[in-house]
Amino acid sequence: MSKLLDELLFTIRQHPAYPELLDAVGQPEIKPFRSSGRPDEQYADHIFRSGARRQHDIWRQFLIGEPSQQEKS
Repeated sequence: MSKLLDELLFTIRQHPAYPELLDAVGQPEIKPFRSSGRPDEQYADHIFRSGARRQHDIWRQFLIGEPSQQEKS
């Protein structure tokens, strides 16, 4: 990460509305499995929502400044 980007993130984290920003971006919901006649469709939906949640988690970790699981390894 460049020094300028690091400084920008530090400045954003100091702003009083920073916690509101984190709360405003909601976490994607993963629907519980329900038996139906369309298992392929449900599986595809689950994969999509799981990916959206993972992307949300990575972005949130970046804003907060926590190292991601990949960076820790």
